[in-house]
Amino acid sequence: MIEVEIRARIKDAERIKEELKKIGAKFIKTEKQIDKIFGHPMFLDSEKMIVEGGLSARIREVNDRKMLEFKEISRKSGGIEIKAELSDLNVGLKFLEKLQFKEAFTVSKLRELYLYNDFTICLDSVDQLGNFIEIERLINFSDDKEKARKECENLLRILSPDSEIENKKYGDLMQEILNNK
Repeated sequence: MIEVEIRARIKDAERIKEELKKIGAKFIKTEKQIDKIFGHPMFLDSEKMIVEGGLSARIREVNDRKMLEFKEISRKSGGIEIKAELSDLNVGLKFLEKLQFKEAFTVSKLRELYLYNDFTICLDSVDQLGNFIEIERLINFSDDKEKARKECENLLRILSPDSEIENKKYGDLMQEILNNK
């Protein structure tokens, strides 16, 4: 499966929640996510940003659940994503160390999750970065990524017409903050 997603900064989450109700989106849950982000020197540019097509790794903690994830970085279209649940955080950390991935930073966010048709919609409050909406669809490898992205953009225009798409991932935005310190 390929994840096609768009992200935009938002000013008024309450207004977006009203729009979600109007279109019949289903609220699923609110969760606190803590993502430890890891980079591999092979996939980093001179600014320590992951290059397009490179891989990043993360360990996501939600409540007592921990997931190890590898993502192909594709900022404008869908990238391959692989996930595995971890029974022991230290095993995941040792595995990443053996693969020569180094911890870069942590992204902490409060996420409200909604479902609407084939879309997952997230309203995120991200420490140090602000408030965002993410709209994503999972598609098969053979499906049209550009068509799926346009559908995500159309839904964004309904929910938050004044928002502009942010092509940078949370990790890119966080790395920029670190680079400017």
